[in-house]
Amino acid sequence: MQAFVGKLSAFRYGFPTSLNMRRTVTYQFRSHALVTDITGNIPGWCRDRLAYGQAERIDIKEGTIISQYYSHFLFFIEVIDVDLQTDLIADYTVLETSLFLFMMQEGKIAFEVPGVGRVAGASGNTCYATYNSRGEFTYRLPAGRHRFYYIVPRTGWVAKNIGHFPRLEPFLERMQKADDLFGHMPACRIDEGMHVRLGKLFGLREGKGNDLESLMLRDVKRIIVYYHQLLDAMLGQRPYLIRSYIEENYADPLLGNRMLMEVFHVSESTLIGIFRNEFGTTPNTYLISFRMQRAKILLAEGKISATEVAHLVGYGNFRSFSIQFKKLYGFPPSQCC
Repeated sequence: MQAFVGKLSAFRYGFPTSLNMRRTVTYQFRSHALVTDITGNIPGWCRDRLAYGQAERIDIKEGTIISQYYSHFLFFIEVIDVDLQTDLIADYTVLETSLFLFMMQEGKIAFEVPGVGRVAGASGNTCYATYNSRGEFTYRLPAGRHRFYYIVPRTGWVAKNIGHFPRLEPFLERMQKADDLFGHMPACRIDEGMHVRLGKLFGLREGKGNDLESLMLRDVKRIIVYYHQLLDAMLGQRPYLIRSYIEENYADPLLGNRMLMEVFHVSESTLIGIFRNEFGTTPNTYLISFRMQRAKILLAEGKISATEVAHLVGYGNFRSFSIQFKKLYGFPPSQCC
């Protein structure tokens, strides 16, 4: 049993070796954390069992966290169950730029970058590919039960098998350039097919004639391929094509409803209607929000002036940029630095 206080990492497992993929994430809690090894003795309120994994119970002021994890030489997997009496704000450090397949089964979570604010979130039955560059991040969980998993595949292995999931190729290239602190692909609903694949992965056991690590690698690959299939089906729908176009071309000062109408051959009412039905907002509002989020990140880095940032996110007129920024965040761009 080990006790950790304040900013000390609650996870110093010591199990990675040259044969295993090293853990790329450590967690920090803002209150005293008591960590107990419970391998083979998972509480009954945890719905999933990682049959071949190690497990730890973390007791903190806000509640209890159960972590089950396994380090394969080509991936790292962690299953986390959380039971909170009060809201939790905690931090994590990414030790090296890493690709994640994140799956939220129950509850909800929000991710933040210090100095920037919320950058992503997830609710029950959603999954998405994401990456974080090396650095410190924050997450928030409301009181209640939460259950989520993540798989961190070795980047070289993903690149070698990119033919099985081509939609991840440009995403992987963007990650390797390391220009951004984070990035994420669209979230897909976790359906019965994904549940079945996760169940097979978690339930694997060593047996006579079984190569457990080969079986795990097979099932992890199947899960990533299945996410790619879900992503492929979703991104083929017009609202997602429009959103992707906005995200790829947000720096173009001419981007707006008129351009989108011409590119996608729709009327303005159809454009707004199909986008709002899927995302709960209009294309123009989404464009402004996306531009401001990108601007806030660039301003927080402090490497270029606010005028240059305005130009990089599609504003030829700095005054217009400044008005939109203050309207959204409540303070002018000059204060973001």
